[in-house]
Amino acid sequence: MPLKKSYHCALLILFFINAITVKAQYADSISTARTIDNSFWKSKFTEKAAVPAILFGATALTWSKREEIREVRNRYIPTFRYHFDDYLQYAPGVAVLGLNAMGVKGKHSPKRMIASYGFSMAIMGILVNSIKRTAGVQRPDASSKNSFPSGHTAMAFTNATVLHKEYGTYRHPLYSVGGYTAATVTALGRGLNNRHWVTDVLAGAGLGIASTELGYFLADQIFKNKGMNAPLRNNPVPINNKPSFLELHLGYTVATSDHLALATSDELYVKSGFNFGIEGAWFPCKNFGFGGEFAFSSFPVGSDRIAPDPDFQDISDGIYTQPVGIRYFNIGPYFSLPLPYNWFVTAKLNTGMSLGSTGNIILNLNDQTENETGKTEIPLLKYKPKPAPSWTAGIGLQKRIGRNMAIKVYGTYFNSKHNFELNGLQDIDDDGKLIYEKLPESLSKLKFNHFTFGTGLTAFIW
Repeated sequence: MPLKKSYHCALLILFFINAITVKAQYADSISTARTIDNSFWKSKFTEKAAVPAILFGATALTWSKREEIREVRNRYIPTFRYHFDDYLQYAPGVAVLGLNAMGVKGKHSPKRMIASYGFSMAIMGILVNSIKRTAGVQRPDASSKNSFPSGHTAMAFTNATVLHKEYGTYRHPLYSVGGYTAATVTALGRGLNNRHWVTDVLAGAGLGIASTELGYFLADQIFKNKGMNAPLRNNPVPINNKPSFLELHLGYTVATSDHLALATSDELYVKSGFNFGIEGAWFPCKNFGFGGEFAFSSFPVGSDRIAPDPDFQDISDGIYTQPVGIRYFNIGPYFSLPLPYNWFVTAKLNTGMSLGSTGNIILNLNDQTENETGKTEIPLLKYKPKPAPSWTAGIGLQKRIGRNMAIKVYGTYFNSKHNFELNGLQDIDDDGKLIYEKLPESLSKLKFNHFTFGTGLTAFIW
């Protein structure tokens, strides 16, 4: 059965914000060099390469799942069509030029800034267009074969990184936050408009950041110490020992039970899936804080053990079950234990509410029935979840690699149990109308309990 495989840009955006707001590559910060003792982690190469490397790694990890991820987008917002991304990609670059025109000093003189900007744009353009022509990946809307990587996203992140370097590291980090937020929303728009796969925007963001780093490296070799504005005396981000943070994370989920009680206990079973989320916490002291998380988990559902009802066997080739999803918002205490060499052990214990996604168990029609009805599939069972309490408990190991940035590996357990309203297909009348009947409540309990293992990018708010 041909699936409507469209991808979930919420995942994508969520992962970008992670890379963007936290990125803070304060390469020229004296305090960074003093607080990081390990030679590898304090090196300029690590600071500049960490975020692009994570984005390229995420591109590789999600390549085989891109159609599965895109399906979530088609289920919830299949008609989304807005073109803000065509213009927003330029906003951070316009901000840089506008601030210079108004006489607001950045890190470099206008001449050196323009040279660095020009090198960055040239490198980005060459890389993106060369890869597009070589890869020949078809867009999710099948309009052309130049999908990978996303040029809009690369442009947006190039502009955002220039704004970050010129003003975010020099005057105030809010310039960086604004620039990377605009870039993230641009990336989100490319997915929501069904113009790019999640892999396209991840790679585009990585190329945009990497191209800017290379462009500034070339300018540094040419200008040396010329065109550098004097450092500002005040430091707007004093570093202390209270690790308040914002974080984006992406992980692999494993259900604690492989059975769903959506039909009968042996007929539907959950496969592994993915989790994407954003969280943050305020720490009044170095060990204890309070915060929350908003996240989404999606599970493909295996249904190869289900045989169609005898009444449908003459018209069907089999059954397909849409992925089962859960979104939740939980709040509670957060904990942090600092270790030597800028390592941290983190933990959380949150509680809140969750809501499962609606979906269908679909009957695939055979060729004869498809020719007679003009349909390729019909919903055999429709399910609608009800809100339920949920809780999460997690632990992580975090390494600070920059003034405001850290990488974390983590494990989280999620628990919730939902009631579902189920409606099963009972008959098809002579006019082709589908007749559904509500199923007993005893068949509508579903646990979403699962473990998530993944990585996150953390932005400290010192």
